Amino acid sequence: MSEKKRVALLGSTGSIGVQTLEVIKCHSERFEVEVLTAQNNAKLLIQQAMDFLPNAVVIGNESMYEMV
Repeated sequence: MSEKKRVALLGSTGSIGVQTLEVIKCHSERFEVEVLTAQNNAKLLIQQAMDFLPNAVVIGNESMYEMV
């Protein structure tokens, strides 16, 4: 089997990002999440980080820094 593809997902809390993570979860033998980013939805971003354990998590809205 080939090496896992490493994924950086910009906008992971949006509809396309959420759907992408669903595909990655279904094919975890093929993909690994390296980076997750979001602008405002810190609560969902934190949950995604706990589920996928990326190497980096970034939130764009500075007022959310304390939550992440």
